[in-house]
Amino acid sequence: MALLQKALRRASGRAGGGVEHALHYPLYPPPRVAMLGLEARGPRGVHSFPQWTAEDLRRLRPQALAGWWNDLAEAARLVLAGELELPCLQYPVVVFVRPESAPLPARCHDRLWEWFGAPTIEQIRMPDGELLAYECEARDGYHAVSAEAAERLGLVRSALPCPCGSPLPVWRAPALKGAAGAG
Repeated sequence: MALLQKALRRASGRAGGGVEHALHYPLYPPPRVAMLGLEARGPRGVHSFPQWTAEDLRRLRPQALAGWWNDLAEAARLVLAGELELPCLQYPVVVFVRPESAPLPARCHDRLWEWFGAPTIEQIRMPDGELLAYECEARDGYHAVSAEAAERLGLVRSALPCPCGSPLPVWRAPALKGAAGAG
């Protein structure tokens, strides 16, 4: 029954012009990822749960989580209350942040570490899930999906090559510009 409901949701989303966005996970191939609160596609191993339950996570036994802050906080609440175990979590958590919330404060990264025992990587997304930029794996700024997206976010392009080795330019939030090195 759950498979039928999922197929119907996907079909109705396409028929209604709904857009399904992709997850950019920092490792390839990605581990078994539970993506919470967003209908999206991803490479093999990425499982989308727009409306998820603790039972969904128990069955999947995710190795990594991705989702909006509220979804991740709810998963943590269930874990801390003893209502959910996530024994396989061992890979970075991807947290989706809206443009007005980026970059995520250090205290939020710390909280996610306390909850899940894994580092976090940010993705800046529109409320509909459209990916605008993702945090560089070197944690030195963002890689924007386009120069237009970087402009929309008010990011500043670094003149230096990205320390992660990517040929893509690295962009920084103006508040981070001086803290992360030359901008």
